[in-house]
Amino acid sequence: MKGSVILFNDENQMTIIEDVEEEVYENIKEQAGTDHCIVTLDDQTVDFGHVSPVYWREGNIHTD
Repeated sequence: MKGSVILFNDENQMTIIEDVEEEVYENIKEQAGTDHCIVTLDDQTVDFGHVSPVYWREGNIHTD
């Protein structure tokens, strides 16, 4: 199932990652609260740094 991951960094800035498998969310969720949240997206390794909290939403998030 694909959906969107919503994560917040230390400065409470929000990052939304859309169209990802739920496995990616689970991977990010397991790393929440650590110094480096590292995942592979589109064959690239991305370090989001410290993230917490992390949320999942099925489908895409529509923002204006």
